[in-house]
Amino acid sequence: MPSRARLTEELLEPLRRVLGWLCSLRDAQGRLVCPEHGVEHTGKNAYVIVLCCELARHDPRADRAALCAIARGQAQRLVANLVREGTSPCHTFRPGRHDPFNCSNSVIDGGAASDALAQLVHEFGPELPAQEREAAAAASLLHARSYLRYAVLDKGIPAQRAWGLTGLAGAWSLEHDADLERAAIEAVGMLEAIQHPDGSYPYHPLEWGAEHPGAADVSSFYHSRLPAFLMYALERLGRDPRDELFRGPILRALEFLLALVGPDGTKPGLLEAKPWYWGAEYEVASNPFDVYALASGWRLFGRRTLGESARAAFRAWAAHLSPEGRPASHHPAAGRERSYQCAVFWAAHAAWIARAAPALAECLQFAERPVPGPGAIEISVSWFADAQLARLEDAGVVAWVRGARAPSNVHHGSPRGAGLLRVWSKREARELLERSGPGGEDEAEWHAQAGSFAPSRGWRSGARELRFAGWLARVDWRAGRYTTALARPGRVFSRGVLDYGAPLVSSAFDRAPRASPRSDGIELSGHLAHRDGTPLVQSRLERSFRIGGGALEVEERVLDAGGARGLEYHVPQAARELVREKHSVRYHLGS
Repeated sequence: MPSRARLTEELLEPLRRVLGWLCSLRDAQGRLVCPEHGVEHTGKNAYVIVLCCELARHDPRADRAALCAIARGQAQRLVANLVREGTSPCHTFRPGRHDPFNCSNSVIDGGAASDALAQLVHEFGPELPAQEREAAAAASLLHARSYLRYAVLDKGIPAQRAWGLTGLAGAWSLEHDADLERAAIEAVGMLEAIQHPDGSYPYHPLEWGAEHPGAADVSSFYHSRLPAFLMYALERLGRDPRDELFRGPILRALEFLLALVGPDGTKPGLLEAKPWYWGAEYEVASNPFDVYALASGWRLFGRRTLGESARAAFRAWAAHLSPEGRPASHHPAAGRERSYQCAVFWAAHAAWIARAAPALAECLQFAERPVPGPGAIEISVSWFADAQLARLEDAGVVAWVRGARAPSNVHHGSPRGAGLLRVWSKREARELLERSGPGGEDEAEWHAQAGSFAPSRGWRSGARELRFAGWLARVDWRAGRYTTALARPGRVFSRGVLDYGAPLVSSAFDRAPRASPRSDGIELSGHLAHRDGTPLVQSRLERSFRIGGGALEVEERVLDAGGARGLEYHVPQAARELVREKHSVRYHLGS
């Protein structure tokens, strides 16, 4: 279990840098206005308060008075932005859902704002003028009593309910209101009920109102918010997350998170219910939540693997900061594009790293485990049946394999499955599999042509997304990306309609392969399929992925091409010991 560790510059300097970048965006009135969306992201700006509180508490170089002044300024903006919803008794923090360019909603913004205001009162209360202190506490409690206590029980997206829960718990910490506590504990139970038995969560459950089944897929971006917010809220409520009532769901969620995070601190981005957010095959924008969940999990449950993953996730996040402290979701590379969310969002969420700072400091001081030599035998196979995800690992490589998945289109649901998502070499510290994102002809997949262009299949898949393309174009235009805005509708039509109607079939598009986990790997039996998941029913594939000897052994066989034309397998450039025949291939990835 952790002991108190000294916070090093490795941890503190990136947090100071991020706070400095955020503060540089303030205008003459003290408003922190997003340079991209042109709005005051109230719910994100709230986390400036949290960053100030945490640095004031933990940074030996902190200028406490200066940090208090920054936090006060943002708190005044939050209080000013708390507005009654018409004639309703409900009070919400604007803009929330009222300005579409805020790119958020009232439960996310309100959860963050009520939470941050409560922390301000606890940390800087004696240093605040009485009127400001009372106004901050009153705003936190009013929003929680009039809105959050209901929103945490009826919002359709689990991560949003959990976000609201952080604000509800923060308000309760100011005044132990029994109604707030009852709503919070009921919300915790409802989140447990929607969790899959394997520890994963649907991003937007169908039974909670998802409009597209792909939205009910799991999300590597959103997953860590659930265990992070649950642990935080429970402790804020004076409850112990290790209690028998809570520990099971939290540990299952942490176990799934451990499976997602690679040795380099990043996760397989192709496991994603919301793929339109991202311009690359990975992202580190969610790493602050990963860090909080993993470091807090280690602090509470004492599992070293959680702390080691927290360290990796933190270092990956820090490596994506610019010199002035502006975060990025991914590094630029050929084929990668900009992501949808803005840097203000990503910078604000650094507050969750700051909240985990004492535990993370201990994790950063763990002795590095030596990379085992070529003769080492360390095989681990984890299978998460509900997410249909396997993690295969030994001393040399880690591989992620997906089985079945929810239906998808250009904006909803994981863009591919039924095979390898990612392979990472521990010894070489590099990717062994090129993944371009939502495209069709990637490495380690079978590709062919079947039939001809099918306009009806394409229209069914993407017609409804064209309206959303208009919204995305508006966001681009407001941000000054005029060429991108004008091209957006045509691009979505090409990717969401034309590509789905194309005759391309691939092993990656099969939605329902039969997965057979083994002690040393996993086997898949399935079909070639069109991009919308329509199988080429006469086709039959057998795919085997086995781990051992520091490498992943891949064996692929096409038992029947089902009439497909030009069948080809794209062998990874990193493959070695390749044995290739017309309809079969075998090779190793790793040393």
